[in-house]
Amino acid sequence: MRYVLLLLLTLAALQITAQSPRDTIYFKNGTMVIGKIKKIKLGVITFDPDDANDITVQLKKLRTMAARYRPYRIESTSHIVYFGKITASDRNGYANFMSEIDTTTHFIENISVLYPARNSFFQRFSGSATAGLDFTRSSGLGRINYDGKINYNAKKVELTLSASGIYTLTDSTFSRDREDVNIKYNYYFNTTWFGTLLLKYQRNLELGLTRRFQEGIGGGNKFLTNKNIYAWTRIGMVANQEKNTENTNTGTLFEIFGQLEFNFFKFTKPEISFSVVEAFYYSLSQKDRVRNDASTTFSYKIIKDLNLTLSFYSNFDSEPPSEESRKFDFGTVLGISYIF
Repeated sequence: MRYVLLLLLTLAALQITAQSPRDTIYFKNGTMVIGKIKKIKLGVITFDPDDANDITVQLKKLRTMAARYRPYRIESTSHIVYFGKITASDRNGYANFMSEIDTTTHFIENISVLYPARNSFFQRFSGSATAGLDFTRSSGLGRINYDGKINYNAKKVELTLSASGIYTLTDSTFSRDREDVNIKYNYYFNTTWFGTLLLKYQRNLELGLTRRFQEGIGGGNKFLTNKNIYAWTRIGMVANQEKNTENTNTGTLFEIFGQLEFNFFKFTKPEISFSVVEAFYYSLSQKDRVRNDASTTFSYKIIKDLNLTLSFYSNFDSEPPSEESRKFDFGTVLGISYIF
């Protein structure tokens, strides 16, 4: 009976091992780590080692890697997409991509995005959350700010939810000065061209805007991707419904829009990132009305997953919803950001 029980335990252990295959990354200093590749994005691999917490490693530190037990979607910096498994290469800094057709060798640092192609719903999420607070005792005035973003990437789909807000506190009042919520859906026809849908909510008391709902459709192009830079642009048409601070509602207003986003990442110390977003709107419903929303964000890595961020934002409206309001609003926001 004892031998039968031992045999059953051995078979169970072998079955568990077979169901939990491992990946391997090999470092240029000769060491290796066994575990599971979770993703690669913009020059950094996220790896789940056996019996340890997740680690992030710059691709330039890897000699090669192997992930033979599940298929991956791999996008290169030259916008070529591969589906298959990965085996180790004898060439320093390279890995072999195994598709159903053939096997090719590629430079690891030229991988822009990689994630498991199946059974990886939660692994396709990434994002950040930022919060800040400043308070002046002499004036009794405090300001709270937050900024959050969640991204989901699949084979042909890219979905982004972002939200930000700035609030003012006094001894007796709470003011929602500025709020911005965005949902962006991109469907890729190939590796660079995509169709886009967007939903947006805005509030800006400085410009006399209590709320603006926005729905839009268009198309765009991811025209620049490498291990340090990610940039895209899109154009289309949006419909707006506005309410000003005097509680006056507009009908549906139509605009043509164009947007550009540029991101720069540096993964050697000091680790920094820099992003610029510009959006322009030209009204088809109101003569000569032009709007601009812009933001610039600088991020500096303090420790693992925590960054110090400094943002500058500006908003311009040649015909603000309230006649008594300013046409231009701007400000800076300082906060601590958690990256996941």
